[in-house]
Amino acid sequence: METPTLLGYLARFGSFSMQSEVLCTQGLTYLLQTYEDARLAMADLVNVRTGIPIASSLTWEAETPQEDGGQPDLEGCSAEGIPVVKIEAKLAAELLPSQVQCYVKDLRKRNNLASAMLVLVPEARITEAKSVTASALELLEFGPWRATDEHRTETAIISWNQLFDALQAGKSELYRYELKQLQAMYRVLSGDYIAPLADIEDLHRWRERETDFVNVIDKATRRLTTRHHVYPMQVEALDGAPVDSESSGHRFRYVCPLAKSCFSIGVRDPFAGWVTPVWMRFHKKTGNFQHIGQRIEASGLAALQSSGHIWIPLEVPLDAPGEQIIQALVDEAREIVRMAYQIQ
Repeated sequence: METPTLLGYLARFGSFSMQSEVLCTQGLTYLLQTYEDARLAMADLVNVRTGIPIASSLTWEAETPQEDGGQPDLEGCSAEGIPVVKIEAKLAAELLPSQVQCYVKDLRKRNNLASAMLVLVPEARITEAKSVTASALELLEFGPWRATDEHRTETAIISWNQLFDALQAGKSELYRYELKQLQAMYRVLSGDYIAPLADIEDLHRWRERETDFVNVIDKATRRLTTRHHVYPMQVEALDGAPVDSESSGHRFRYVCPLAKSCFSIGVRDPFAGWVTPVWMRFHKKTGNFQHIGQRIEASGLAALQSSGHIWIPLEVPLDAPGEQIIQALVDEAREIVRMAYQIQ
């Protein structure tokens, strides 16, 4: 029987650009289910980061529903089917306090032995994840954390890169090859690597690289968010598109420079006569909308109105590395914000 490859396994899980967390988590699940090297390395990592000794014989499954309706991304269970380790994995999606609370509660309820809760995030989100987790569990210090009840449930925040470093301990050549595939996929889906846009035709074909553009928007809007927590990315259908059509939709995130007054930056099919797929939008229902519109009109800035909203095209640099693209969008957006809100 032919051994399935990692990417062959992942092909069953749909669009790369729309399911990045699912694909990376399923890739990790595949390695843990297939290779003893991965299971041994994971057991060592959990022990080092939480102090909880776990067996390398745990059975690993993705998205197993809990009795309370919760669904952790990954779960390691004993031979008796009792969860010993739960992992909540994120790339760009929001980490909710309720998720951490739900999974830790289930571990405490179902496990009389020591257990571990891991929150797995990109390196840039470590501080955010620690803050959310500490708040969710009512803890004052940045982990790892030991439960105060009769069970020993410890929680730790780790980055994907720390996980990959730990998994390198495996010796199997095929295992190490497939681990490299997962790492490469993670780098693309997480936005760690964004290839330059060669020419204007790359902008015309932006849907072929939608994951890159969504990652650029994610990183740029995170940098622009300074007065509130990072809002989740959203998707909405464009005029004339089916309501459930993500492939032809507008993917964006809101940023609020002032209370009750926000703008969004997102990617969408450009308006007629424009090439860039990156657009800043002031929603018609946002606070100060009338004054914002007057200032934008007086400035002579390129802008248009559609469905009552103000849309401003943002220039995407060509032949530039990903970091330069992100910073250019941040700088352009900040200038527009200063003008629209008269912020010095």
